[in-house]
Amino acid sequence: LGVAGLPEWQEFEASPPHGRQLDVSFSAQANAQENTLFLWQRNVKTTWNVLLNGRKLGALEALAQPLVLALPIPAGLLKDGENRLSIVRPPSAMLDDIVVGEIALDPRPRAEALAEATLEVAVTDAESGAAVPCRLTLVEAAGEALAPLSAAPGQRLAVRTGVVYTGDGQARLGARAGGYVLHATRGFEYSVASERLTLGAGETRRVALRIRREVPTPGLVACDTHIHTLTLSKHGDATLEERMLTIAGEGIELAVATEHNHHADYREPAARTGMNPHFTPVVGNEVTTKAGHFNAFPIAAGSVLPDAQLTDWAGLLHNIRTVTGAQIVTLNHPRDVHQNFTPLGADNFDAATRHISVSKYA
Repeated sequence: LGVAGLPEWQEFEASPPHGRQLDVSFSAQANAQENTLFLWQRNVKTTWNVLLNGRKLGALEALAQPLVLALPIPAGLLKDGENRLSIVRPPSAMLDDIVVGEIALDPRPRAEALAEATLEVAVTDAESGAAVPCRLTLVEAAGEALAPLSAAPGQRLAVRTGVVYTGDGQARLGARAGGYVLHATRGFEYSVASERLTLGAGETRRVALRIRREVPTPGLVACDTHIHTLTLSKHGDATLEERMLTIAGEGIELAVATEHNHHADYREPAARTGMNPHFTPVVGNEVTTKAGHFNAFPIAAGSVLPDAQLTDWAGLLHNIRTVTGAQIVTLNHPRDVHQNFTPLGADNFDAATRHISVSKYA
C-alpha cells in the first residue's frame, strides 16, 4: 500500500502499490462473542487504521519489522452476509509504503486464541546462575515475524507483540500453536540465547535460557540520557512501571529521566517494581520550547521548572542552568521539525560557520 509514483523505498520502485488503502469484502456470520482478527504487516511507521464495517478496530503497529497483529472484534460487529475490512492511511499522514497480508478471522476471543499453548520461560545469568532482567522476543519460525502473545495475569511484565520485558527473567506466556524461535538478551553487552521450538495445542513448554555478559566495560557505565514514558510525556506507549522494566531489561545502568517540561524522578517507581538494584535513576528534563528541545541533567532536588516560553537560546540556556543546577544541556533531534522549527534546517543552520539562527523568534 502506498502512493503510486512516489515509492518510499528503492525496493518498491518496480512494484506499483495496490492503492492508498486496502478494502476486502468477505462473507461471515454475526458474532455473538468477541472474535479475533490476525493480520501480517511490515514496514509501518505511521498510523494506518483498521476498520471493520466502517468501525475502527485499531491501528497497525508503527514498526518496520514484520509482525502478526491480533485485534479483538467486539461482539455484534460482524454481520450475516457481506462484511468489509479496510486498512486506511489518514490523508494527513506522511509518505509511508507498507506491506500487509495473510489476514485471518478467528471465531474465538483474543485471550482464548492466544492461549492455545503455554510457554514458561526462565532466564538466568550464565556465570552466577541468578535470575536476570531481560528482553524476550518470540518470532514465528516461518518468516520470522514477531508473534502475537499473551501474558498470564499477576506478572510484572511489559508485553507487546512478540516482545516481553521481565524484571526477574521469568514469564508465563500464551501463544498460538505453531513453530517459533525464542530469543533472550539484555542489551548490547550481553549474549543472545535462542531456542527453536514447536508448540502444540494444549501444551505447556518450559524453556530455560542462559545469557552472559560478553563485553567487559570496567570503568564505564551504560547510559540512556533521553527517556520518556506515556505516563508523564503522553507519547510512546510505555507506562512508568513498564519503562522501569525496559531500562533494566536492556542493561542500562544510568537512566536519565527526560520527560517533557517535567522534573521526573524514577527512584520511587524503580523501587516499587523491584528494579532499583539494577540502575541508578537521574532526574532530568527535556525542556520543550518553540525553539528546540533541550535535555538538562542532573537536576537538583526541589528545582523550579525552566521557562519553556523563552526562545532566545542564550537566555534559555542561562535560565535552565540557573534554576535547575543542570551541568549538562544538550540539543535534541536537531534535524527534526517541531512546531515548524528545525534547528539544523537550511533556513536556520549555516554549515560553513556552524551558526544556528533562531532570530525568527526574537
